[in-house]
Amino acid sequence: MNSSYNKILCFGELLLHFAPDSDGNWLNEQAMKIFVGGAEYNVASALAQWQNPVKLLSALPENFVGDQLEIQLKNKGIEILAEKSNGRIGTFYLSSDGDLQNASVIYDRFPSVFTQSDFSQFNLDVIFSDIKWLHISTITPALSENAYQKCLDLMSEAAKRNITVSLDLNYRSALWQGRNPSELIRKMMPFVNVLMGNIWSIQQFLEIPIEYALNGNFDDENLLMQAEKSALEIQKQFPNVEMIANTFRFTNGEKVNYYATLFADELLVSEQYQSEKIEERVGSGDSFMAALIHGKIKGNPSQQILNDATKVAFRKLFVKGDTIDESINIEKL
Repeated sequence: MNSSYNKILCFGELLLHFAPDSDGNWLNEQAMKIFVGGAEYNVASALAQWQNPVKLLSALPENFVGDQLEIQLKNKGIEILAEKSNGRIGTFYLSSDGDLQNASVIYDRFPSVFTQSDFSQFNLDVIFSDIKWLHISTITPALSENAYQKCLDLMSEAAKRNITVSLDLNYRSALWQGRNPSELIRKMMPFVNVLMGNIWSIQQFLEIPIEYALNGNFDDENLLMQAEKSALEIQKQFPNVEMIANTFRFTNGEKVNYYATLFADELLVSEQYQSEKIEERVGSGDSFMAALIHGKIKGNPSQQILNDATKVAFRKLFVKGDTIDESINIEKL
């Protein structure tokens, strides 16, 4: 990782996650937990913790909140390219306790400095300086026309520069607001090399149908058959995609069953993990994505990449907040 082109670039919105307790005690105590979040930031934070050089392209308000967030990122080892303007940071509300299966997210991110940005403050040479990998999630193009166009521009430029591109098919219905995202996301796919999602998000974004009858249980063998079938169809339509990961998380109240697959020439399956109770549902998929990128950059075997990513994602379910902490060291799992 000491070559001149060694940084991982993530592009996405930086958010504040307000986490009031579900019983409403935060009103009497006049205090609640606040985490820094956002899908691409969560990935960048994990990668930086594992000693990967990371650059985050985002937007920050031109005030003390933006200044303090910029310092926080730099302290984490994340280089920040911040489009700065007057306005506010996007936020969302989600309790970290109670019934995690039925907890609902309340977004408050329109308008924000990110959704209002035209992303013109940095040219492509500055953005791609020293970059070997670009990561984006499908949350970002849902936020504004400018954000979608910036995703396309970055991915297209990355392909021209022979930079690996990863995409997380992360679907949030509240952000797409009834729009069909398939046409937009399919235009991004020719530039993608590493894809993460699940068979349902693949159907949602890429219109690749689920053809096997599923019984809704985590041990349904048809899930694996569908994961392979979807992966083969993705590679048929988008031959630049080399690696396709599916995560399967089945929850019942607090109980969770978790495993994943990775298609890289063949379908690989991880160990299954289960727990009677989890502590946090935010950020597990982002930690999986970070581990996937980390393992791929290190040149680890595909089965090891999958095993590490699955174990990291499962352990994140027991770490409060949006990002992993020092308890999750990918080199000492």
